[in-house]
Amino acid sequence: AMAWAKAKLERRLAEITAGSPTEGPDDESWYWAAPVLLDMADPAARRHTRAWLRSRWLETPWDDAEDDEETPAEGEDGQEPAWTAHVRRLRRAARDRFPLGKVPADLGDVMATLALGGFGVAALRMLRRLVRRRRLRELDVSVELRNAALRIAWSLRRLFNLPEATAVVRGLDGREPYWLRAAEYAARGDLQAVLDEYGHVLAEVHGTRRDPSKVIHDLPLAFDAVLGLRTAMVTVEEIRVDDAQGRFRLEPVRMRARFACRLGVDEEGEGGAEPTRQDQVRAAFNSPFWPFVLATTSIGQEGLDFHPYCHAVVHWNLPSNPVDLEQREGRVHRFKGHAVRKNLARRHGVAAVSTPTTDPWRQLFAAAEQARPTGSNDLEPYWLLPGEARIERHVPAFPLSRDRRLLDALRRSLVVYRMAFGQPRQEELIEYLLEHVPRDQIEAMLAELTVDLSPGAARAVTVPSDGRRAEG
Repeated sequence: AMAWAKAKLERRLAEITAGSPTEGPDDESWYWAAPVLLDMADPAARRHTRAWLRSRWLETPWDDAEDDEETPAEGEDGQEPAWTAHVRRLRRAARDRFPLGKVPADLGDVMATLALGGFGVAALRMLRRLVRRRRLRELDVSVELRNAALRIAWSLRRLFNLPEATAVVRGLDGREPYWLRAAEYAARGDLQAVLDEYGHVLAEVHGTRRDPSKVIHDLPLAFDAVLGLRTAMVTVEEIRVDDAQGRFRLEPVRMRARFACRLGVDEEGEGGAEPTRQDQVRAAFNSPFWPFVLATTSIGQEGLDFHPYCHAVVHWNLPSNPVDLEQREGRVHRFKGHAVRKNLARRHGVAAVSTPTTDPWRQLFAAAEQARPTGSNDLEPYWLLPGEARIERHVPAFPLSRDRRLLDALRRSLVVYRMAFGQPRQEELIEYLLEHVPRDQIEAMLAELTVDLSPGAARAVTVPSDGRRAEG
């Protein structure tokens, strides 16, 4: 992919770099100026690019000194805010009024890297696929899409500037500049695929899939909230022993945690910041970004969905009844869940994505629906799709512990619960069946008495000529 992108770009780069100086040091301004010059050289993109660059919104929302310590506040030391200066230089370059020096020898490689791993390019491509063929005025779509992509790119920039992220990127390649290493990392890790999947999930969760204006408005806000989640602060107690007095004391120690989080309110926040809200934690967990582990009490076992990027449940303590167990695991077994999408990608893969300008996940689900065997129900492929990925149940119980015995009893109860589901006073029915029906006969009874409510399972009904009702 990188070689293909470079070959396509070098032909166009040759046009915009013709006549440039050949002496002197390399001018690194080409790295940021070349993309806008390429747009201005393309008749199909020139009008939209000019309209976007004229937008006053472009220079106003990003002068945030709190977000970037290197960005001076307006008027500080008489300096122009850094983002405003960037926009001004970009506008001058678009009008061919910004002098550029010698072209760097690696300009083609850098442009290919940005085409595949640039935050804004990947975000714009994702948004265009989601709103393709929707009824919005062409010019507004172009300007609004670019602004939305800029917001998403700014959120991703904030993510890659975190200490944990820079440690990973620099650990793989410590050369400067860091922005290029970050783009290389995003290209190698296929940031585009990550954004395409997350954009599809967000459009489903927010109910914006059929409204392009809501996609453009809501998705950048969702990215900003998720990637703006502050570091969780965890307090642990260190045991200090005083040998002289024969005593010990517990000293609280606070530490940062970014990869795991609890589903609750961090009332203190980091550095006196505002508390982290529970819904923000849930939204961040339901994304491909951190946190990757979510710890919760029974507050998270009902009414909340955690399926977008999770299909494993660790039961730290087992519930006492099968209803609660089913509720817990039902949080990650939902419509278009993570396990379903993983199996879908393995089964159909890139071959099903025939149109690169359309949402790839819509195409994958459409391909799976067409390949569905005759007679299967409508739960496949949206709720169920056989494959390697499945809902995982982990019970870290010690040998001979009470949870070991409880897990075995819950497994038996689950079979009966699914048979008694929907019955009045089902707990009493489960207790009666477990007490009076031999264990080896429960599955046979389940098969005989269970009513199949899946689509396509209904039996035909005919009415004889004499008026009597009969089933066939």
